[in-house]
Amino acid sequence: MAEIIKVQMNKKSKNKERGFVLIAVLLIITVLVVIILEFNYESRLKLHLSDNFRYASKALNYAEAGLAIAMATLKQNDNILFDERFSPLFLGKVQIPVESGYCTIFVNDESGKINVNTLKTSNGKIVRSRVDQMLKLIDLLNYQYQEQSPISYSLIPAIIDWVDYDDEVTLLPFIKRENEGAEDKYYKDLIDPYSCKNAPFDTLNELLLVKGMTTEIFHGRAGDETKNIEPVDGIRRFLTIYGDGKININEASPMVIQSLSDMMSFGLTQNIVGQRQIRRYGSVGQLLDVPGMTPQVYESIRELITVKPTGRYYNVTVTGVAGQFMRKVQIVLRKDSSTARIETILRKEL
Repeated sequence: MAEIIKVQMNKKSKNKERGFVLIAVLLIITVLVVIILEFNYESRLKLHLSDNFRYASKALNYAEAGLAIAMATLKQNDNILFDERFSPLFLGKVQIPVESGYCTIFVNDESGKINVNTLKTSNGKIVRSRVDQMLKLIDLLNYQYQEQSPISYSLIPAIIDWVDYDDEVTLLPFIKRENEGAEDKYYKDLIDPYSCKNAPFDTLNELLLVKGMTTEIFHGRAGDETKNIEPVDGIRRFLTIYGDGKININEASPMVIQSLSDMMSFGLTQNIVGQRQIRRYGSVGQLLDVPGMTPQVYESIRELITVKPTGRYYNVTVTGVAGQFMRKVQIVLRKDSSTARIETILRKEL
């Protein structure tokens, strides 16, 4: 009897050992499965990240290809935005195939805009004709808001104070409404204080730091038909920080042309634009042949305009697309009118 009990106890002991071994094996298998799954996940994640990096790199390369196309074309032709062969290509309307993806190119000629760095000379003298043009531009933009006038005339002396080198607040007594700028004290008293730059703008976006400028004024207002809200152009469309300050009449928008003088009517502006669509102006004097142009109006704008800028500046934005990835690059190019040499002034990835 004792032997039988002993045999049964040995069997139970062996069964327990086998149970422990089975549990241990199962635990080991479970751990191995977890390790394998984790490794598999990490491998797939790394592969996914690798694919993302590859496509992102491709998209950037496609953008670079677009920049090369724009630079090569601009070197050969100044008038790509008015040339029917090129204009759709450089207004972002055409997807240019590049390997398995594509790029789009948008070129903006800066010579037809108002240079906010030239409202005052280096000697500290206000350039009245350019200030008057800015005043007219503000009137035209405010007119789009109908009953509202959100853009204050004081924005102009504030821009002058941001650019000039002194710390004296600019007052423009020939302005009947708001005419006071802002210097360091104003900006240092803000909730998030910063200094007045007292140097020329390096980028147009710096205007958002100037007293009186808002995001809506800068970028414009989108329309909403359901609420009877009309769209309004942003002031940035008409301003630049490049060039000698003269307006290239062959490139200027209707808004900039109309802002040249209080005597410039909407109808005359449309005639000027219509004439250059038929044939670009070869000289400033050809404006006298435009219907509606008078000697008085011509004399009021003659010193402000040109058809042959000393240097051409182009703002080029190229978007490269590869798969689901998009990379955007913006550069500012300067073309020397005499040598046709192209140089990059500014480059940034957006």
